[in-house]
Amino acid sequence: MPTSTPGTHSDRGFTLVELAAVLLVLGLIVWIVAPRLATLGGRDRATVFREFAAGSEAAFDLALFEKREVRLVIDPNGGTFVFLAAGGGEEASQPRPIGEGLTITGVQVDGEDRPPDIATEIRYLPGGRVPTARIYFRENVKGGEGPTWTLRINPFDGSVNVIEGHEVA
Repeated sequence: MPTSTPGTHSDRGFTLVELAAVLLVLGLIVWIVAPRLATLGGRDRATVFREFAAGSEAAFDLALFEKREVRLVIDPNGGTFVFLAAGGGEEASQPRPIGEGLTITGVQVDGEDRPPDIATEIRYLPGGRVPTARIYFRENVKGGEGPTWTLRINPFDGSVNVIEGHEVA
C-alpha cells in the first residue's frame, strides 16, 4: 500500500477549484435547461396569461395612438385566441393556443356573459376605448377540478389583472 512521502507530489484526484468549476458548469446547464423541460408537454398558465397581457396592452396602444380598431377573438371550443388589427387590411396574426393545461370556462364583456360555445370578440376601439371584460379559466388537473382564474381587462389602459378564483362583475 503506497503512502505519501515527504517531498513527493501525487497527481491523483481533483483539486477543490476543479470540482467547483465542474459544479458551476453543471448548475448553469440545469438552470438553463430545466425550465424548458418543464414546459415541454405544453404551454403553462403563466405563459398564456403573459401573452394575453402583452397582446392586450399592445392592442390598447394601437387603438389609442394609431386610432385603429383591434379585436381580441377568443375561441373557447378551439382553445385559441388572436389579436386582429384593422386598417389597411387585417394584419395577419396566427391564433395562439391556450394549451392543454387550461380551459376557457366563460367570457364576460360589459357585464354580459357570452355563450361559451362560440367565439367572442372584445373590441379595442380607436381612441383607446375598451370594454370591461373578464375571461374565466380553469386549470386542467388529473383526478379532479383545478383552480380557477380570472383575467380582467382594464378599460382605462388595456392592462390585464390576473385574479385567482372566479371574479364576478
